[in-house]
Amino acid sequence: MDPEEGRKNQRVNLADDSSNRAMVQMDLHLLPPEIRLEILSRLPITSLIDFKITSHAGYDLIADPSLPPMFRDRVSDSDPCLILFNYNSTISRRLYFLDSEDCSRGVRNIDPPQHSDVYNLVGSCNGLLCLSFPIIGGSSVSHSLLIYNPFVGDAVRVPPANRFLNQREVFGFGFHPRTGEFKVVRIVSYNKIVAVANLNVFTTVCESMVQVFTVGITEWRNKGAPPPPPRFTVAVRNRPPEALVEGSLNWVIVGARDRISRIISFELADEVFVEIPRPPCQRFASLDYSLSVLSGCLSATGLVNAVQFDIWVMKQYHVEESWVKQFSFDPYFPGAWPSFLRRVPKVICALKNGEILLRYDDNSLVSYDPVEKRFKTLQISGLPNYFQALPFLPSLFSAKATMNLQL
Repeated sequence: MDPEEGRKNQRVNLADDSSNRAMVQMDLHLLPPEIRLEILSRLPITSLIDFKITSHAGYDLIADPSLPPMFRDRVSDSDPCLILFNYNSTISRRLYFLDSEDCSRGVRNIDPPQHSDVYNLVGSCNGLLCLSFPIIGGSSVSHSLLIYNPFVGDAVRVPPANRFLNQREVFGFGFHPRTGEFKVVRIVSYNKIVAVANLNVFTTVCESMVQVFTVGITEWRNKGAPPPPPRFTVAVRNRPPEALVEGSLNWVIVGARDRISRIISFELADEVFVEIPRPPCQRFASLDYSLSVLSGCLSATGLVNAVQFDIWVMKQYHVEESWVKQFSFDPYFPGAWPSFLRRVPKVICALKNGEILLRYDDNSLVSYDPVEKRFKTLQISGLPNYFQALPFLPSLFSAKATMNLQL
């Protein structure tokens, strides 16, 4: 086919799609409200967003206040979309979303609520994203924080925290089901100038502090210094938590002195750090493994020897005896990666068809069929290089409504 003819056909197809959506919207308006809502609540989020941006009629359909709770009740943990964060550039970063059950549509761009090309993804829960935007001033970098629903477009700004000399920050974001509270955790390391005893001189020491912000309250609260090494090391202060399980944020840390890997949890309800038992495999004591949430449970993935990855699942959170080795598989290399570049894959989520979605080398999405023991590299249009991937249950509630703030 002639390339120009192909482009014309593509434009016609796009026009036909737009026309079809408009016709569907007109037909929906003719239906009784209860039937219309029933149909809309069963559509994927990508279709609802298409309705919203196509016409005023489509926007009015999605704006019905009865739709968000019905849509929430239909959304399933086994059918998430994905939030992809392209972090490869220090000049420009991007957010995307992807329907994990229909990758043929490719990734779609998400515009952040604040006009900035440089930001970081702190975390997500309950249909909300937490983003941090750097503020450079003086001798250190601080961050402004926004909690944001990417499909509704509204955001809640977190008030600024105290600034310190030469500070370094890491944040976590989560929700605790028992308290019903959304919280942001800040771990900040900074330099403090102190006087040397009996001498008329001063020196600089490095200190750390944990601070917590509860959404709906106007101030950050100081929780004191984090637990001392080797239980708590600088490693946790340099990267965000990897898994939110039962209202607790979880990190893998490596002791600065003993070089032993541990799982550290910050419990959002009691606002304390707790050590979580690692999988009962000796290799996990020395591995820098990755954490994820798999079917609602904490999971750990590690390369236990040269030819085997293991995925362990903690069936009952905090209970050491509940660790179960759920999957073992041979290393898989998307593309033509040489064997010496082996890296631990990141478990993203379990899919509705029973397969496991994995991220490899920060630039490939791979599905694994545990029954057939077969891998498949997903071919996705627009997939960025070097990305984080988070399972995300979309919501049609505004950020303020989700967090029960005064509207």
